[in-house]
Amino acid sequence: MRRVRFHRRFHGYSGGHGKVRDYVGHVDAHPGFEAETWLTADSVSDGNPWATGDLRRAAAWDPDAADVLFLAGLDWEAVPDDRPGRPVINLVQHLRHADAHDARRPFLRRPALRICVSQAVADAILATGEVNGPVHVIPAALDLPALPARPADAASPVRVVIAAGKAPALAAGVAAALSDTTATPVVLPAGLRREEFLAQLGKADIAVMLPHEREGFYLPGLEAMALGAAVVMPDAGGNREYLDAGGNALVPAREAGDIATAVRLLLDDAGRRSALAAAGPATAARYTLARERAAFHALLDRLDTEWAACRHAC
Repeated sequence: MRRVRFHRRFHGYSGGHGKVRDYVGHVDAHPGFEAETWLTADSVSDGNPWATGDLRRAAAWDPDAADVLFLAGLDWEAVPDDRPGRPVINLVQHLRHADAHDARRPFLRRPALRICVSQAVADAILATGEVNGPVHVIPAALDLPALPARPADAASPVRVVIAAGKAPALAAGVAAALSDTTATPVVLPAGLRREEFLAQLGKADIAVMLPHEREGFYLPGLEAMALGAAVVMPDAGGNREYLDAGGNALVPAREAGDIATAVRLLLDDAGRRSALAAAGPATAARYTLARERAAFHALLDRLDTEWAACRHAC
């Protein structure tokens, strides 16, 4: 059994943390590997997906005690020197890894088998010409808890929810632009616990999802689709992995007025609203944890071959 060691510094839930936690489960589900996680001393317990269950926790951070290292984001800082005898799996979740002045970009030169959560992320890091090792795309998968059934009251006003956490000023502008409509938007601020965020999305008829201008994938947009809302969402790069403009979402320009216009269109057109709401779950059904796990297990099965393809891997 080969031990895969994870390193996490947890100061609050994010989609990035959630996805790393998914990969802990994927490792443990493989018959030849087992995961153990080191949480830094300053990690918090509130909302921490590693603080519950029977997950194996490492007693100390010792990269040399692992058979395989799994690193994401700035985890590389905890491994200052390359260890050729220990394969590294690097989960790359954002376009910024390719940005010239981002602290993560120099890590692309270090040997690793890289998993990108979207084709956009893979294209971005490969365009740098600096990547050391194989690059694979495993689109991010959903892990949604069971939620109450959506209310089926046709007489109720159309419920509009705006996810404001990543773009509060833009969200305020959209809400203001819709102030003269029959719908009073519910604005979801940053800092909501994941359970509350998903519960609110699960009640939405129209979900206005506002990613950063550049995202590696943006799981909340796909979550809104899975929960049966008609989605309005600007393009953010990585969300093109699942976004079909006009098919499963309206994709306006990233301007409050354009986004509000798209919402108004859906408020006035129940047929189109219903069509988008129906298309969302069909889209989300393609992004299952089972599919993500199967793709990752295929890489684990050939880990040593992949690692040998890195420069200075041996």
